[in-house]
Amino acid sequence: MRSRTLSRLALGAALAFGASGLAPQKAQAQEAEGDDAGVFSLIVENDSLSSGNDRNYTSGIKFTYVRPTGDIPGWLSGGENLLRNLTGAEAQVWGVSFGQSIFTPEDITANPAPPDQHPYAGWLYLQAMLGTVQHREDGLFPRFSDLYELELGMVGPAAMGEEAQSSIHQLLGAPDPLGWDSQLENELAFALSFERRWSSFRYSTDYVPGGLEFVAAPHIGATLGTLRTEARVGLSAQIGYNIINQIEIGPPRVRPSIGSAGYFEEKPFSWSIFAGVQGRAVGRNLFLDGNTFVDSASVDKRTYVADAQLGFTLQVNGVRLAYTYVVRTEEFETQTERQDFGALALQFRL
Repeated sequence: MRSRTLSRLALGAALAFGASGLAPQKAQAQEAEGDDAGVFSLIVENDSLSSGNDRNYTSGIKFTYVRPTGDIPGWLSGGENLLRNLTGAEAQVWGVSFGQSIFTPEDITANPAPPDQHPYAGWLYLQAMLGTVQHREDGLFPRFSDLYELELGMVGPAAMGEEAQSSIHQLLGAPDPLGWDSQLENELAFALSFERRWSSFRYSTDYVPGGLEFVAAPHIGATLGTLRTEARVGLSAQIGYNIINQIEIGPPRVRPSIGSAGYFEEKPFSWSIFAGVQGRAVGRNLFLDGNTFVDSASVDKRTYVADAQLGFTLQVNGVRLAYTYVVRTEEFETQTERQDFGALALQFRL
């Protein structure tokens, strides 16, 4: 029930976001030169989009805007120069995001919250991104993309997780979450992330009416910060129609995830089915380990966590809709079973 309420909250937030003047923009895959259109994406992750169980990672809402770097804002130009000096690569896309994630125990009616279940926590954040797409003449992986991200935000009451959950529950007559008094304390947190994805195998065929195309891409990445510290490796694959020139597989997601920057080419029609797996070695997870500098609720996290996902995309001209079903293994020792949730991404290229 609570999960459905947060899905409705996401819809309301999307309307409010549009009313604020940040209208949807066009998105562009990096390979089409001279097109300076941008992409607006609304991403909603919630358990109501899968099993409906209310537990652990219960909700994520994220607004993202991505565009080519021809008009990169001044406040991000320093990051672009640093990227060029460190790697020799030119940033080709930049993006900004705003989001909120909510975490709760399984039993939201318990007060105080159960000490062996996921702590209550809200995460309200901004994210900046720079991305490159590179080509080489030879080698095992001649085509790859790099993604650099900085997340900065607040954990604790300042993240307004309790207000977001409780107000919608009250509006819809859902059970009131009673244990928010034990949520993590206010803390400014950050995470720096790098991810590289190779487009290692591409195939198209005319033997099937309409033609089918296939892409497979391994990826590696790492995150360092007070929010999360982890290393990850994974593999994604995609089959569909009119996808062969894409290097990204699947829609943008809320971190940690198997995701993408969120830009794509405008096409009259395209569809795909995608799947992926990712393993993570986790050194720190603030939402499980608790606050960095003060005592707070916490549980014993597991070092190794894995995600598996399956989903589809459907695109008509400059609008793309995607759904992803995600299964995540247990993240802490007293977690009774793995978690599943769904993710919707609605993207506009107008």
